[in-house]
Amino acid sequence: MQQPTDLKRYHCYELFSQSTGVEIRAAVKSSDEQGRVSERCGRIHLRFFKLTPKTNPDDITQIRFICEPDEAFSLSRMITLVTESAGPVKEKLQPHKFSAGEQSAETVTTVSVEKWERGGKTGYALTVGRGKDYISVPIPLPKFLFAAEFLRVLSTQQCWVERPEKK
Repeated sequence: MQQPTDLKRYHCYELFSQSTGVEIRAAVKSSDEQGRVSERCGRIHLRFFKLTPKTNPDDITQIRFICEPDEAFSLSRMITLVTESAGPVKEKLQPHKFSAGEQSAETVTTVSVEKWERGGKTGYALTVGRGKDYISVPIPLPKFLFAAEFLRVLSTQQCWVERPEKK
C-alpha cells in the first residue's frame, strides 16, 4: 500500500453534533509587501460547518472565524465561566467586521458561547453568526470543557511572529 509522503501535522480538535460541527486548529496569517511575505503570525482558526446537504443553492455550509491568540484565550475563559453559571447565559466575543471593497456592505461575524435550558434540560453550544446565517454546535459538557482547555493551550502556542531579521 502506497503511503502519502506530504502529510502535515497541526494541532486540531473537531466537535460534532447530529447536524453541525466545529473544527478548532492552529493557523498562520501572512502579510505581504510588494509581492513578498513580510511577516507571519500565529492565529487560531474556527471552522463551523453543517453536516446536512444544501436544500437551497444559496445555503451556507460553513463559516470561518480567525481568532488572534488573545481572542482564543478569551473564548476559553468564556466557556469556563458559562459552564460554572447556575442558569442560562450567553457570552460573545467582540465581532469581526470586514467589507469586500469600498462600495460593498460591511459583514459582521460573531462567535458566542452559551448554556441553555429547555424543558428542564440544560446544554452547551458554540455558535457563529454572519449576517442572517448562523451555525450552532451543541456540545456535551466534557467536550465543551476540553475545547476550553484546547483553546487556552493553543492561544499561547500560537502567540508568535516571524519577521525578517534587521541587519
